[in-house]
Amino acid sequence: MKDPIKIYDARWEVDEFNDDEVRRLFEASFAYARLLKLDTINITRDVRLGAARVMDIATDSALRAGFLVYACFDAISTPLSYYSAALTTLKNPATMGLTITASHNPREYIGVKFTVPVVQAIGYDCGQLGGLKKVKELYHSDFTLEEKRGGKLLVMEHPAEKYNNYSLKAAKIPEGGLKGLTVVLDALNGAAGAELYRALTLAGVKVIPHRIVPDGNFPSGSPNPTAQNKLNETLKIAADEKADVLIAVDGDGDRIVFGDKHGLFNAGFVMIPILETLLESAKEDFTPKILYDPKVNPLALKQWGSLKVQPVLFRNGHSQIKGYMEQIGALAGAEESGHFYHRLTIDNLKISGENSLLTILLFLKSVKDQSGLLDQIRTMQEQVYTSGEFNYVFTSDDKRDKALTAIIDYFKRDKAAVTSKTEDGIDLQGYVIYKGVYMDSSSVKLD
Repeated sequence: MKDPIKIYDARWEVDEFNDDEVRRLFEASFAYARLLKLDTINITRDVRLGAARVMDIATDSALRAGFLVYACFDAISTPLSYYSAALTTLKNPATMGLTITASHNPREYIGVKFTVPVVQAIGYDCGQLGGLKKVKELYHSDFTLEEKRGGKLLVMEHPAEKYNNYSLKAAKIPEGGLKGLTVVLDALNGAAGAELYRALTLAGVKVIPHRIVPDGNFPSGSPNPTAQNKLNETLKIAADEKADVLIAVDGDGDRIVFGDKHGLFNAGFVMIPILETLLESAKEDFTPKILYDPKVNPLALKQWGSLKVQPVLFRNGHSQIKGYMEQIGALAGAEESGHFYHRLTIDNLKISGENSLLTILLFLKSVKDQSGLLDQIRTMQEQVYTSGEFNYVFTSDDKRDKALTAIIDYFKRDKAAVTSKTEDGIDLQGYVIYKGVYMDSSSVKLD
């Protein structure tokens, strides 16, 4: 029996599963919630065409199972959905969050991201009782979810205003504090455009909008700003308008690409000024740990080390990274794919997660405060050639695995170093290949 459970979330093509199969996914999810003794479900959605139907099934299933349901039926970004789940958790600590989205994938996809207390993302074999591994087990079992009376629906106010105010305060930026900056904002017709436009305008930024109207058809293709050539038109706008900064986000707003009129920046280098700003206010009594994924440029990590932080290698995966951040008490994290993570405090809640608006505000604050910062980033980045993602779909897992083996064998024959584990022995679920690069947590040497 097929199922929609993946490593980081649940995801499928809209026509791949019928309503009964989607309902079964939520029955398994709510059975898992009962095992964790949860009583409240927070449900949100983004702009995708398939999101409304899936949200309808999720809401109905939760009510039939007797849960208290907080729902925001407006299309919102994933970071805002996590903030929404935090607001619900403040009222009801035993809350599961469901974010209906398919992130940067093509328009025909839909899916669900899950959180459990305290707004902790789960994945396959990641989270209490195995996270989505347990959900998958329940999905394939013969259990029947018992219907209970007492289910109640509360339709939430749109949380964007609270989110904007929280993020500005966290970044220590007053209203109008970024006046003088001009930013081209490209939302690729996803859910985050209006949210970011309002917040940046409130901060005093002159925003030049591009593709910010939400449209689940995604007329320019998959809403992935890191894909090759996806932002060529946006770069031209930035050059023509003499904008200070280019910002682009994916379909659900949790993947960010920064650039300027000359080109795009790698996430590892973008993280340098963000870390500087974070460290100014963190007041840590010890060397803070900052997570990075295998794709982050070693030259960027060298600069991280000079800031007196400890870069920690970890595998890709939003739920896994956020879980490990909690485990080791990391201050922040970054993936080269454009995902940035923070240690967030929302009232009395401590959360490791995404807040794209906070990331953007911290970067823009650095740009405003540090003359020539963008030129410095570009000079560092241009020491070595890098590229964006080259996306390819294999026709089968077997062909994918054979291709990966062939690549690894080629580099081993070429005397490259191959790493598949972190320093503390955790499986990277992938490989990092070094040739002519020698690095530890604070230094990088090149042949």
